[in-house]
Amino acid sequence: MAARDRIKSAESKKKEVEEVIVAPPVPQWTLLTLGQISILRELTVDEVQLQFEDFLLFKNQQTCLKEAALLDYFVSGFWWTKEMHFSSEQTSFVMALLQSSIDNISENQMSFVENFTEFGKTLIDLRKTPSADGDPPFLDIGQAKAITDYFTSSLFQHYSMYEFLFGQSRDKKLLGMERSIEVIGAAEFVAPLEEGMPVDVFQHYLAPAQTATPKEAVRERREEDVKEEGVEETGGSDEQKGGGGGGGQGDTEEKEAREEDEEEYSVEEVREVLGEMAKEMMGNLQAEFAEKLRIQEETYTARIERLKSVSSK
Repeated sequence: MAARDRIKSAESKKKEVEEVIVAPPVPQWTLLTLGQISILRELTVDEVQLQFEDFLLFKNQQTCLKEAALLDYFVSGFWWTKEMHFSSEQTSFVMALLQSSIDNISENQMSFVENFTEFGKTLIDLRKTPSADGDPPFLDIGQAKAITDYFTSSLFQHYSMYEFLFGQSRDKKLLGMERSIEVIGAAEFVAPLEEGMPVDVFQHYLAPAQTATPKEAVRERREEDVKEEGVEETGGSDEQKGGGGGGGQGDTEEKEAREEDEEEYSVEEVREVLGEMAKEMMGNLQAEFAEKLRIQEETYTARIERLKSVSSK
């Protein structure tokens, strides 16, 4: 009996050794080595994001919603492990869990219950894995609870959003929108309104008012002066016509007036006319302003006198 007990104990010890040897390895993230993770732990969050863009081969994260969400998903998880002071092996394990959980949504279309069950089973199996030579466990109870809380708040709490992100072809809808624009030829347009009515009617009723140029203002002013002078000299011109020599002189005056209308005006002449117009306008404004000041001054003086009389009483 003693021999049988020794054989059984030896077989049980052999089984324990075999179980230790064949224990499942700790899942690790295949995208980065432990050395690369150690280097990334020394960088800032912006530098880590730039490195992850290269590792994940994300080139359109500024315009693609899926790439932007995944980049934030992995960078946030890595930075959380750094703040928790996890080792490189523990960080790689957490990143592997993040990768497998998101793959279960995007590739395997797992439901929330199935994905969460697989996540919990992975943590439980890791906790049950015996350590060799009395080493501490890979994760203690506090670290395992912290990982569970982080996955709950970051992934499982927003599970429907991730399902929608991977289940809807948003980019194809945006890129597949078409717009058709009909271009009408110039020959098909209706003729402008001014071409459908007489010119004099259009100029009188519809044409916009045109502002007179300085040259035209000078010309109009000179025409008015010529008309006034013509009215004053009407009596003398009638006498000259009675004398028989009025025909030639009248033609000469018309020719001179026409030459005056056709001649160019200098800058000094334009300035002179504009200056006279400005003086006339400013004179009227000054007179009106002075009158308003006088009226206000009388009003305020009367009020002050009234207040003095009241205060003296």
